[in-house]
Amino acid sequence: MKKFLSAGLTLYALGLHTAVCATPDPAAMTTGQVTFMMKEIGVGAGYTWGTGQLVYGGRSYDFTISGGGLGSLGYSYIKGHGTVRNLARLQDFDGTYWAVQAEATMGRGLGSKLMENNHQVDIDLTAATASGARLSAEAMRITLHLRPPG
Repeated sequence: MKKFLSAGLTLYALGLHTAVCATPDPAAMTTGQVTFMMKEIGVGAGYTWGTGQLVYGGRSYDFTISGGGLGSLGYSYIKGHGTVRNLARLQDFDGTYWAVQAEATMGRGLGSKLMENNHQVDIDLTAATASGARLSAEAMRITLHLRPPG
């Protein structure tokens, strides 16, 4: 099987920050963990959807993933986990996250993505395994929405 290359950078845009960072701020406080499964598909414009689980304050919360970007071709299925930083209130998790992603997937491999929302909540999606065939270089807008308990 061929391996794929995937790299993620956070785009601090639209008044959030004016710099692009490749690594999270070491002074940022780790406040939670996420696991996720998502699919990405694109023919020019890309679309991302999936589900995940946030562990925050000793409790688990399910959430949905949706969004997309411009500049992708193909399909990939991604599964993994990550770290949440700077989450002071649960309701700050909900919202739109901005990211820049570059991906070249053929077969299976590993990847990562770093995202930030307008509450300065950072999510570092690491230890992600992907499968499929996809090529992208895109600025992405991804919405995470907590599901009601039930």
